Amino acid sequence: MRRLAAGLLALIVLISCAAVYAASGGESLITQTYLEETYVPGVLEQAQARVEEKTQSIYQSASSVLEGRHSAYLNGGNSALTDCRFKEGDVLTLPAGSGVLLLAGGASVSTGTLVDVTAGTALSAGAALTARHRGLAAEGGGTVTVTSDTAVLSLEGTYTTASGSGVDYNALADALRDMGLFQGTGTAYGSGYDLEVAPTRLVGLVMFLRLIGEEGAALSSTAANPFVDTPAWCDRYVAYAYEQGYTQGIGPGLDGRLYFGANTNITAGEYVTFLLRALGYTDSGTSPDFTWSTALDRAVELGVLTSAERTALNSGSFLRAQVVYLSYFALSAPLKDGSGILLDKTAASSGVDKSQLQAVMDGVAVSRLS
Repeated sequence: MRRLAAGLLALIVLISCAAVYAASGGESLITQTYLEETYVPGVLEQAQARVEEKTQSIYQSASSVLEGRHSAYLNGGNSALTDCRFKEGDVLTLPAGSGVLLLAGGASVSTGTLVDVTAGTALSAGAALTARHRGLAAEGGGTVTVTSDTAVLSLEGTYTTASGSGVDYNALADALRDMGLFQGTGTAYGSGYDLEVAPTRLVGLVMFLRLIGEEGAALSSTAANPFVDTPAWCDRYVAYAYEQGYTQGIGPGLDGRLYFGANTNITAGEYVTFLLRALGYTDSGTSPDFTWSTALDRAVELGVLTSAERTALNSGSFLRAQVVYLSYFALSAPLKDGSGILLDKTAASSGVDKSQLQAVMDGVAVSRLS
């Protein structure tokens, strides 16, 4: 529309100039330089401004209609933003005027149109939602599909959901939380789980200590912390783990001091190394059961992982969602000495009644990748 209007105006200008030239008996009253560098650009700029003004007017009109419908829905529905956790493949159906805000993870419009109020644009089917951008379902409504393993969406108005076929990492996180084995990061939305964030070595160590039932012992430890790069909140964890020989950190730095690598992201292989240690396997000594570089393959051989899980860990991102998944299912893995499963060790070492932990697990209906 903008190009068409500009083109027509330019054509009119040229015709007018030609007429002036002809009327003067062939002697132009306006120089070609003035036409090309001043007059025509000025007219085109005015034309573009008019087109943009008209487009903005149309957008504001449509936006006002949606805002009005949005307010009407809120009067009879949910008047405040409510953040909800979703899994891959979940579909949200939004009638016109209902609002959505992506807080974490990924999601895209699957049908209909969503107005990105923050950017002032329209999102059609296939377009991805932008984090922290407020969207309103346009006339006729639309659907939004979660495209990441997990996502947090804040919703307003009325909506319905259809469950997808993705792994329900959220349910596993809920279960571990109820068992006292998983805590959030303090993030103000999505229960603070931050399942969409890459885990650090500190996260891996803390989860390891919880799974072997020694978090309480770590928190009451008086051992010295030899590492210079650990924040105050995890001081007791790393001090205890070093004293027990569970970690040696990443070695000394150029300054000769010992570093743990607190903010370094942990890999799937490194976390599975923690899990195998929790089960009683060793990666040190003269006859190690595995090495950190072969942890995933060895875990499959030992029945701790399935082949499908190994493939998924090798090919996808390793996030807190995967930490939750591995930790939950490791609880059912057999200990190396044959004395039971990891859940038995967790309960015995932490002093928690195993039946209480088992009751939580019995209420979870999440299948493993196979």
